[in-house]
Amino acid sequence: MDRTRQRELQAKHADAVAHWSLVRDVLIAGGLVGTLGALGMAALALLLGGITQGDLWYAPRLVGGVVFRDAPAGAAAVVLGFALHFATAGGLATAFAMLVPRGGSALTAVMLGLLAGLTLQAVMPVLVVPWAAPPLERAGPPIAAFLLLHLVFGACLGVLTPVRKALLLLDAKRRGVRALPAPPH
Repeated sequence: MDRTRQRELQAKHADAVAHWSLVRDVLIAGGLVGTLGALGMAALALLLGGITQGDLWYAPRLVGGVVFRDAPAGAAAVVLGFALHFATAGGLATAFAMLVPRGGSALTAVMLGLLAGLTLQAVMPVLVVPWAAPPLERAGPPIAAFLLLHLVFGACLGVLTPVRKALLLLDAKRRGVRALPAPPH
């Protein structure tokens, strides 16, 4: 392949990589960030459950109460609790990725993520928990623990900007692009 043709292909791919992509910039980035947030929340919830209740699996069993409404117990409730928690976190992070513009600073993403975490804190205990998870409502969700968990999730949402940049670079490398045009704001 001659040099002119190679430069044309590289320029074409550079434009394709630099443009906004629903899959790369929202779905994959949101899924990765949501998984990170769910992992952070789950680790902290397991620790808090072990310390305060003497039961490491306390929090995931209560989340499993979405399906097991009376008394969530056993491995099925724990696995279902984790599955529901990770799916919800992935969906919320993907919505966050859809709303946050590409090309912003990491600090902006962290601040917006913490704001999203505070919004979840305001909405979840009042509007979601009473009808979605009766066992959690009966247990009396500790507001301080909820606040801490949602702030951890919000902080993890702040990783969106670096994740997007890493995905952009991986996409460019995959296509053989050496120089990317600046992304639009």
